[in-house]
Amino acid sequence: MNIQTFLLITLGCFRNEVESDLLRSELDALGISETGALESADVVIVNTCGFISEACDEGIDTILELHDLSCRLSRRPPMLVLGCMSQRYGAELMRLVPEIDGILGANWVSGLADALGRLSNGERYEGRIASPRLPDVARSVDSSENASLFVRVADGCDRGCRFCSIPSIRGPYRSREPEDIFEEIRAFCREEEREVILLAQDLTSYGLDLPGRIDLTGLIRDITRIDNVRWLRLLYLQPEGVTDELILEVTGNPVVCDYFDIPFQHASADVLRGMGRPGDARSYLALLERVREHSAEAAIRTTLMVGYPGETEYDFEELLGFVRSARFDWLGGFVFSPEEGTAAATLEGQVPSDIAVSRYNRLLEIQDEVEGSALERNIGRRLEVVIDGYSDIEPYRFVGRSYREAPVVDGSIYLTVGEHGDSGLTQGTFEEALITGQEGLDLVGEL
Repeated sequence: MNIQTFLLITLGCFRNEVESDLLRSELDALGISETGALESADVVIVNTCGFISEACDEGIDTILELHDLSCRLSRRPPMLVLGCMSQRYGAELMRLVPEIDGILGANWVSGLADALGRLSNGERYEGRIASPRLPDVARSVDSSENASLFVRVADGCDRGCRFCSIPSIRGPYRSREPEDIFEEIRAFCREEEREVILLAQDLTSYGLDLPGRIDLTGLIRDITRIDNVRWLRLLYLQPEGVTDELILEVTGNPVVCDYFDIPFQHASADVLRGMGRPGDARSYLALLERVREHSAEAAIRTTLMVGYPGETEYDFEELLGFVRSARFDWLGGFVFSPEEGTAAATLEGQVPSDIAVSRYNRLLEIQDEVEGSALERNIGRRLEVVIDGYSDIEPYRFVGRSYREAPVVDGSIYLTVGEHGDSGLTQGTFEEALITGQEGLDLVGEL
């Protein structure tokens, strides 16, 4: 094999960042080194997202841009595409985008060496798109630049949400063996304190396919006993899986962030049934009340969708009332996208795009007011923060987060330094800050 170096481009979510670290680990085992420069790469690898059409558009745009840049070099490195978009569209993707030299799906491990060998010989490679499975790769690389350690504890999904393409792309739900998770965390927390962030499409289902062994609550309890796990954060808790036992463990365990990311998707019972999801506004508000009974300062994030087929103005007004009552700290809003291959793509009652976009804007306007009020309530509090890096906004020295903010998707805390100066303060350290104000939808504090 003539390939000695690779350039890796990662698109999509936190889970893809972990997937890329697994890929780096496998490439390292093959003796291939990473480079950050296109001109020194023997192969370009694009790890794609394919959950929604916008993600696929970004993937294709990235591939075309990389191809254009590569063609300006004296030697064009071949391009290998893998991940969710290639899993979703298979070999057809190579025919639609001939700039791609090789393709692997989400189950890339078994074909990686063969693909690289073929590409190094100037051949094109069309890998078999097999059913996804958890990569049998020992993770030796963590590309995080700060204290956050993302750990994928499961993959796939068994839920039947009619708008979602994840089950067809990532396959059925599969939990990782708990000891593999513990060993990974031990390895990357050995030298320093970390914020460990557990990832899965449906974290609350962890362990249900490992009968009689461990569930999410037990997993949390065991992880928080590992040395140097300073914070533990949970992402993507399906509402029906947020049990009283889980609430008690999250709010009662001092290592676990009182942070609940619960994608409700909607509040109208009719719309939720159309989506293939249980629940309604009343049951969801009761769940939030149970959380806040145990932790009045718990931070709660959700994801909501507008414009789902059949959504009436009455349904939408019910959703707005729910948002006002729920008082979410953070909210991600989306306009329904009729994804190819999903049941919702062909449903009757498609909402015109101009109406859906108008509803989306109204939703975010109300949420901005809610978030502003939530931020005000934090002024005067002392919070433990993790320093993510230096601030490029004057007069702030650092930018960080508390238990309230997950990386990237939520706000930040801009930090000044008190009279003692910033000696000993650096990226990745945990410190106490006095919250003194806010900048837009971000907080301001003093170390």
